[in-house]
Amino acid sequence: MNHPCPCCGCLTFPVAQEEAIAYICPVCYWENDVFLGGPDEASDENHGITLNKARANFQKFGACCIEMLPYVRPPKQEEKNL
Repeated sequence: MNHPCPCCGCLTFPVAQEEAIAYICPVCYWENDVFLGGPDEASDENHGITLNKARANFQKFGACCIEMLPYVRPPKQEEKNL
């Protein structure tokens, strides 16, 4: 069973978030940052944006940041976290 991405919520993480070191979600392209202290802390792995900003960006245009838009894909049916 896959685990939810902290940014888009899709079930794309192969292991729990705490164990998914540097895993990149194919749906939103958020790189999991296990050292992130909270959703409002800038992430070195994600161009200095916060998780909350990445979530807002995903809702707005479908990627954690505009530069990653060419790399994302829609979630597969089994990845949708309803």
